[in-house]
Amino acid sequence: MRAVKLQFTDKKYLNGLLADGNFSANINYLSPHRLNDLNLVLFDPITEHNALDSEVVILSKFARAIKNLFFPNTAYNVELLNSILNQQKGGLIHNTERIIDSTDIQITDFTFTIRQ
Repeated sequence: MRAVKLQFTDKKYLNGLLADGNFSANINYLSPHRLNDLNLVLFDPITEHNALDSEVVILSKFARAIKNLFFPNTAYNVELLNSILNQQKGGLIHNTERIIDSTDIQITDFTFTIRQ
């Protein structure tokens, strides 16, 4: 499983997404783990995905949910920060507002334990 960490610009976005039952059910297979008010780690269980595939899959799910929950009546879509193929996307933006301003992608395999 590859880990992808998303850093949000404002906790209202992360709080709102995780409070939505439909969205939480939609990402449950990614085993989300909230690190703090602004950071969420997700784990792509599809081993055939390369690092950039994992990032795009996760960001696509978040882009749809962010548009539906926070900006349903605007003409602007939620877009990737970097739309160039074969490069890290880096986050999401709506109009000129950054929603997710960075992504960290696990490139090599590692194991860690999350203690609560």
